[in-house]
Order: sequence, then structure tokens, then C-alpha cells
Amino acid sequence: MSSLPLLDCDTHFSDHLPSLWTGPLPITPELLDVGGQRRLRLGDLVFPKPEGPGHGNPRGLGHLIGPGAEADRAEFMGKHNIQAAVLQPGFVGLSFQAVRDTAARTAIAAGYNDAAARSCADSQLDLRWGVLLSAEDPAWSLAELRRFRADPAVVGAVVRPTGGTADVRLSASGLTPVLEFLADAGLALFVHGGTGCHQWSPLADAYSEYTLTHAFGHMGEQMIALTDLLTRADGLPENLRVVMLESGVSWIPPVLERLALHHRRLAPGKPSPMELMRRHVAVVPDPDERYAAQACTEIGLDNVLFGSDYPHWDTVDSAEWLDTYAGMSSPERLRENTAAFVPRLAAAPAADTAP
Repeated sequence: MSSLPLLDCDTHFSDHLPSLWTGPLPITPELLDVGGQRRLRLGDLVFPKPEGPGHGNPRGLGHLIGPGAEADRAEFMGKHNIQAAVLQPGFVGLSFQAVRDTAARTAIAAGYNDAAARSCADSQLDLRWGVLLSAEDPAWSLAELRRFRADPAVVGAVVRPTGGTADVRLSASGLTPVLEFLADAGLALFVHGGTGCHQWSPLADAYSEYTLTHAFGHMGEQMIALTDLLTRADGLPENLRVVMLESGVSWIPPVLERLALHHRRLAPGKPSPMELMRRHVAVVPDPDERYAAQACTEIGLDNVLFGSDYPHWDTVDSAEWLDTYAGMSSPERLRENTAAFVPRLAAAPAADTAP
């Protein structure tokens, strides 16, 4: 393994822990047993969804390989030569948009942001985080970005690929000020989905078998998100950088080529979807995805980042990752790519990063 440490764009915050949710909230995240498995409850909804269309992980919260606490996270980062890691949402952060009441939904998301900020500040590790946004609530999201802009551990913001319903899209003009703020502040936009979250997920919702909902959920949601972002009527701010997480990669070139066929007929003279992808969007490939290397080559080797997905059941082994993409994405190149797409992660340790 290279001596140059890795920068991890995708590790998960254990945001379901009851100790994080002691303050008064309209809806307080709770843990309960369903069929012998521990799950999360928000109001009258249970996560991951125990059954039916869009079924979530049948092991509930039991699929984690570790609690994601300081000691086991430190051990993992040391073993895999990870210098700094970005906390992405856990069960609460990936599920809160299913809450239909606006006040309750934004209160949960604000509580998540407060907890993530405290956890990074209190950790002896170099942990960073992204401000949790709500596509349903763009004005609230912009206010949250302003609230945490000076936090030295903030490297970006995170949003789900799809909203709670089909009416909420990343192409909406109401999100343009949010995207402009991120671009101006040098903050990345992380796009991260999750299965069994009672979200609008057209492909996953067609199945009740978890192996299928997991296979199609991430890919289908990210396909919608990528298309919405690349075809926005308002366009994308020039300096906006987007990082797609846990979406798979091999499907991207053929989908963008399909879009390009229509683009050449209907929008001549404008940048093609692939041109916009290369300019604005980074991907995080999985070593188990057979055609990922070929897809990354077509997208652009400057658009490849590393993510471990710790502590989820499909956590990536960094040595295997580097072996799979040897010669394509060395640790040196990964660091350069991270500096381009997530500059605050590639900067000095969080404690020394200027607001």
C-alpha cells in the first residue's frame, strides 16, 4: 500500500444513537425491535422499510460491521491508511425526508447537522462532514449552509438523489441559490441515497426483494439525480462540484450517450451531458464492479475519488481498491482529484482549516 494516506469521501455517521437526540423535537428518532431486528422509527414510519415495495435491508441496523464509534473508526482508518474521512448521513440523515410535516422534517435535519458538527469537533480523528440539505426545503437548506459555513470541518453538503415524492427534483429552480452558494463557498455537493427509506425510488419501488431494491435503488435514484442536474433549465454554477456516492459507475457512459443522442437533435450548440459530467461530477467506484474501470476511463480519470462506505456491510478494503484501479487512480492522483472536487477535504486538518 502506498505511504501516501487516502482521503475518504464516504464514511458514515452513526446518527441513530439515542445519545445524540436528547433535545426537544417534534419527532424524536427512536430505536425499536421489529421481527428481532433493530430499526429506526421516525413518527409512524419504520426504517429500513421492513417489507413491501422498496423493502430495506432485512437485517435492519444490524448490517453494520462496527458501531462507528471513535475506537473502531480509528482502528479502521489506521488499518486502511486513511488520513481524513467525511461523515455521510446514517439511518436518520438518509430517512428524514420521508417525514411529511415541514417543521418536524427540518428539525430532524437541523438536529443531525448539530450532532455531526459536535462529533467532528470532539473527535481526535480528522473527521469532516457535509451539511445535510432538504430538497423539499431549499430556503431552509440555504440558511443551514450559512449557519455552518464557518465550521472548519465542513467540506460540503449532502442531499438525497430523489425527494420524498416525484414532485421534488434537483432540477428545480428553487435549488439554484443553494447550488450557487456551494459553488461560491468552495463546498462540494455530495449526492447519496439509501434503500428502504420510504423515498420516491421508481426502480426500487417496483420490487419487494431486498437484493433487487438494493441493486436498483441506488442506481435508479442517482440516474434521476444526474439527469436532473445535467439538464437543469438554470444550468449548473460554473464552480459547482458534485460527488456521486454509492451509485455504481458502469451505467453512466451509456446513459449519458443516450441523452447525448437527443441532445444533439434538441439542444445543438450546448455542452453535451458528458462534457458537463467531466466538468462538474466526480464518481467513487467500487472494486467489485466489473466494468467500473472502463467507465471511469470514459468519464475521465481526473473525476475518480475514493470512498470506503465504513461501517456498512459492503465496506471497501483500501488495498483491494488500489489494486483494482492500479495505474488509473494512484494515491497521488486521488489526492489531486480530491483537491479539485472536495478542496476542503484535501486542505489542512480540520482543526487548522480557515473558515
